[in-house]
Amino acid sequence: MIVISVFNFKGGTGKSSTTLNLEAYLASPKRQTLLIDLDGQRTLSFGLGMDGQQPTTLDWLTSKEAIAPKQTQVKHLCLIPGDIGMFRLKAEDNLFIPALSRLRGFDVVLMDCPPGLSVVSVQAILNSDRILIPTMNEPASLKGLSEAVELIRGERANIPIDVVRTRYKPRLVLTKEADDLLIEAAVELGYRLLHTTIPDNIAVAESIAAQQPILTYAPKSSGARAYQSLAKECTKYWGTK
Repeated sequence: MIVISVFNFKGGTGKSSTTLNLEAYLASPKRQTLLIDLDGQRTLSFGLGMDGQQPTTLDWLTSKEAIAPKQTQVKHLCLIPGDIGMFRLKAEDNLFIPALSRLRGFDVVLMDCPPGLSVVSVQAILNSDRILIPTMNEPASLKGLSEAVELIRGERANIPIDVVRTRYKPRLVLTKEADDLLIEAAVELGYRLLHTTIPDNIAVAESIAAQQPILTYAPKSSGARAYQSLAKECTKYWGTK
């Protein structure tokens, strides 16, 4: 089982939609997948039509018993729904070690972390095998990316970090300038800048509102093709079958 935290200091970078749609394309008969919604805003759970369902991530982290994830509308993809109470979670002990050890039968686990630095995000990062950072090609997002990578490196010097560009607008001059900065920073900070970019595609936003992954809502859209490509690229680098 490989565990990946999807994290960014900044909100609005497409973190939850990337978590949802990437894992939906990773799910297959040979690859059992799990989403864990750690963000109290619960966009990931809403995007699958499962916001408010029990048990939640708060139950998963605080219970001493094994929690059964919920089957989603996508075959081979399960979810532990989010909980607004995650905002109040304060723990000196590492809650993720026992919670992750109780998971059985999953090949790829993506944890959608809240933006900013919280107890939940820190513990998730400390207990992951890899980190995936969605970022936009704009100054504020790039600043947040650098800070996030430096923070992670301070705690986990050798953990692999992948960066994916979201809401990508290739025709903008700003995008080209940001690409150059990202390529340069990848060498300095030691992250992998993924080749696949996720376009600024309205179907991605509409699919969240429709509470479906893009692969069922608009499978022929540019957003769907991009997430399918991202899943293939991640499979290659993550060593998943």
